This record gives sequence, structure tokens and C-alpha cells, in this order.
Amino acid sequence: MKPQSPSSIRRNVDRRGLHNFASCTAACAMIACAMLAHAWVRTRVTERGYQLSRLSVEYRDLVREHEALQIRAAELKSPQRIEELARTRLGMGPPGERVVVLVAGTAVSRPLVTAAR
Repeated sequence: MKPQSPSSIRRNVDRRGLHNFASCTAACAMIACAMLAHAWVRTRVTERGYQLSRLSVEYRDLVREHEALQIRAAELKSPQRIEELARTRLGMGPPGERVVVLVAGTAVSRPLVTAAR
């Protein structure tokens, strides 16, 4: 085996050092990429959590509003309210003593028949 010259030894050491440097740089870059990806994922999860919280509050408010509107609709449809509006605003009331019914174009007068409650 032939002894190596000092310049070839130096080149081998330089190559080995350059290889070690490139390996360390690549490893650090991969670790940095993994850390950035982890931070990005965590940020997205946190954003989605806040969004879910806001939507949950909005849903709860809409459910309350829907229930209030259903109650209001039931109040507006109540027979007592409709009767009161008919009497006060429209001046309506129960029919008089006699009711006139039209049968084949002629008026037939009949006494008012009311059902007992």
C-alpha cells in the first residue's frame, strides 16, 4: 500500500467535513420543517376551536330566537286575540237576532241557533 500524500489526506478530510456539514444542515432543515408544520397544524386546530365556539354561541342564540318566535306566533294565532281584534279594530260582533240565508237566489229568514258550550 502506497502512503498518501499530505494533499490527498487534506482533500479526504475536507470531503468528510463537507459531507458532515451537509448532513447536519439537511437534518436541521428537516427538523425545522417538521416544527413549522407542527406549529401550523396547532394554529389551524386553535382557529377551528374558536370558530366552533363562535358558531355554538350563534346556534344557541338562534335556537332561543326561534323558540321566542314560535311563542309569539302561537300568541298571535290564539282565538281570544283574534276575537278581541275583530271586536275592537273591525267593529265585528256576534250576529243579530236573525240570520238571512240565501237559497237559490231568494232570502230565507231563520232564527239564530247557537250551540251550547
